[in-house]
This record gives sequence, C-alpha cells and structure tokens, in this order.
Amino acid sequence: MAKIFRKIRRNLLSEGKTVKYLKYAIGEIILVVIGILIALQINNWNIDQQTQRKEQAYLQEIRTNLQHDSLRLETVLTFNDSKKVIVDEMLQVFVDTLTNEERFRIFNNNANDFTYYEVFDPVRIAFNNMLSAESIGLIEDNELRKALSEYYNFDYLGGVQNRIAVINRRVVDDSYPKFFTKEFVSNWMGMSSEMPAVKDLDIATDSKLMSDLFGIKMIIDVQNELIRDTQQRNQELMSLLESELRE
Repeated sequence: MAKIFRKIRRNLLSEGKTVKYLKYAIGEIILVVIGILIALQINNWNIDQQTQRKEQAYLQEIRTNLQHDSLRLETVLTFNDSKKVIVDEMLQVFVDTLTNEERFRIFNNNANDFTYYEVFDPVRIAFNNMLSAESIGLIEDNELRKALSEYYNFDYLGGVQNRIAVINRRVVDDSYPKFFTKEFVSNWMGMSSEMPAVKDLDIATDSKLMSDLFGIKMIIDVQNELIRDTQQRNQELMSLLESELRE
C-alpha cells in the first residue's frame, strides 16, 4: 500500500500537477489520521473489554465468598440456639431443690458441648486479592464499591464476638476445675483420686459461675443481633453485585 502511494506522488510531481498533489497529500494525511484514530479506538475497546472481564472475574469470586458467608451466618444462628439450651440446662445446677449428685449429672451431661462456641468472620479472599492487586478501582459502581469496603473492613471478631470467646473460655478455665470430683475423675479418667466427693461440693452458691452462665446467655442474644444485621448487609451486597454482573 505504501509503495502505491509513493508511486502516485511521484507521477503527480513529475507531471507538474502541484494542486492535485497537494489535494492528494491532504487526503493521504486525513486517511492516516483516520487510521490512527480507528487503531486507538480499537485499542481502547480492547482495554475496556479486558477491564470488564477482570471486574467480572473479581465480582464472581466475591459472590462465591458472600454465598459462603451466608451459609456461615445461618450456621452461627443455628448453633446459638442449641448453645442457649445447653446454658439453660447448666443453670439448673443452681436450683435449690437439687442434690449435688443431680447437679453433677447436669454438668457432666453438658460439659463437653458447652466448650464450643461459634463466631462469624467473612471470607475475604477475593476482596483482599483485589486490594493486593490495587484493582478495587475496577468496580465502576460507587455504591457497590463502598458497600464492599464497609462489609469487609468491619471488625467482626472484636466487640461482642470477642466477649463470647472470652467469657466461654473463662467458664471452662475457672469453673470446670470445681467439678473435678472423685466421681468426675473416675468417669472421665478411669482412675481413683483424693479429689473431693460430689456430696462435698458447694456449687449451688457459686455466684461467679451463675453470673458467667447468665452472661453467656445474654451476650448470645447480642451476637445474634450482629449476625442478623450482617445477614441483611450480605443480602444487600449480593443484590448490588448481581445487578452489576448482569450489566
């Protein structure tokens, strides 16, 4: 193509057709400019397509993480229902009509299950990958970008959920040893010992244990409020994200 243009220019100059040559030269310049603009447009389109594909890939990964979070949130609520039942049963050791043997039986039946507790922390893999790649700007929707930042930057493991862990461990560390009676050691360790007998325990007046158990029950309700609020934010995020993926 370039050879053809050069041949045309030489013919026009050799024939002395200066005006026609200028017109031709201008036309050639216009064609070159149009070609450059088209090339730039194609390049920009390719870049936009690559950017959109990256955004879509990240958003699909985040959607998967949010779906996992949704299941996890429901798991915590379900677990808390069963944990409150366990706490209610353990609070029965303070009923004044029970014998120490009955109190020990209540503790023995629930001691293992009581040690467990559940907290929620979102799966941040996809969002953190975006931050590491400095690609958060790929999300064009400002509302979605802001909502994602608020969701993932919240301190879920602090506050009430930290309190859940602390008070649960405190009961296990401080109060469980008080139930290490001769019978308990025999049942759980299969050995005889010089630990006090069940009949000699003074559990029914242990106000600290009662306070901690009651506190766990109350704080589970507060944790459930956090979990339900997070469920709502999770669903709102999913809706925003789905809308962005459809566009």
